[in-house]
Amino acid sequence: MKISIRTVLAVFLCVSAVFTSCSSTKRIALNSISDMLSGADKNGKTLSSDSDAMLALTGETDVELVEDFFPTALKLYEILHYQNPEHAGLAVMSGSLYVMYANVFIQNNASQMTNIDAQMNEYNRAKMFYLRGRDYILEMFERKYPGFQTALLSADSDLYNEALLQLKKEDVNAAYWAGAGWLGAFSVDNYDNDLLHSCTAAVALLEKAAELDPEYNSGAIWDILSMFYYAAPYDFGGDPERALFCHEESMRLSEGKSPGPYVTYAETFCLKDQNLSGYIEALQSALAIDPDDNPETRLATIISQNKARRMMSQQYIDEHFIIWEDDMAVYEELFR
Repeated sequence: MKISIRTVLAVFLCVSAVFTSCSSTKRIALNSISDMLSGADKNGKTLSSDSDAMLALTGETDVELVEDFFPTALKLYEILHYQNPEHAGLAVMSGSLYVMYANVFIQNNASQMTNIDAQMNEYNRAKMFYLRGRDYILEMFERKYPGFQTALLSADSDLYNEALLQLKKEDVNAAYWAGAGWLGAFSVDNYDNDLLHSCTAAVALLEKAAELDPEYNSGAIWDILSMFYYAAPYDFGGDPERALFCHEESMRLSEGKSPGPYVTYAETFCLKDQNLSGYIEALQSALAIDPDDNPETRLATIISQNKARRMMSQQYIDEHFIIWEDDMAVYEELFR
């Protein structure tokens, strides 16, 4: 069963009716709606793969349509989450949606702004939503494993490493989105002392997820880890060798069918190393992928490719690269 946007909107009416029903009926109805919209049950167990409540969004080709609808979807899930806070699947879905929104429609758009004040305002919004998404998921983990959230937020490696031993393979999806939100918040405000000192817990959470399910989502965990390890200073966990290993794993598992790892390599590795040839080759590989080859990731592919096109523009390259004599032939070939 695939959920259309019309169906999601209709759920608002169902929820309104549920709020006025008796307690037992309300609970049954809320759990049923929560299961349907999250794709997981109240314990966080993934339901049949035939049920994908997100395909109406993730399979869309019109990015603007999804961007306009996303706030409505966010509030719908949040309303349901407040009414059914113990439903683990709904908590994870609500958290993941906030992380997606912060990344794709706030941070990504803000990175293109030229007005510094407006850009900083949007980065602060992105940080707020990243952390809201992370916290929904950490609160779910706290209910499942008492003391887990406190241990992760303590920035005490002994405490959080012990807490992470409790995680199981069924927790990997939640761990991925919590870690992604955590590092996403850090990426837009790396002067926040709390985030600076706790980001190692986020990395440990993602490393544990990768240990439990190394093939999760075609290498998505490895892609995030590669970005962190290559961009972070050594004193805060940076490790270029580990970054390269993580990148190679993300490429191996995605089988070259996702533009994300190519864009990551260009933006993180090649840009930092001023490797123009590698940068152009990676972005051209990202743009060569057909979004229709995988309808379930069509939206993500289109968004990544839009970013790749911006990164391939002459203005962007001029702003981010020093064009040495050895690179001049490649540069002129690209823009002739």
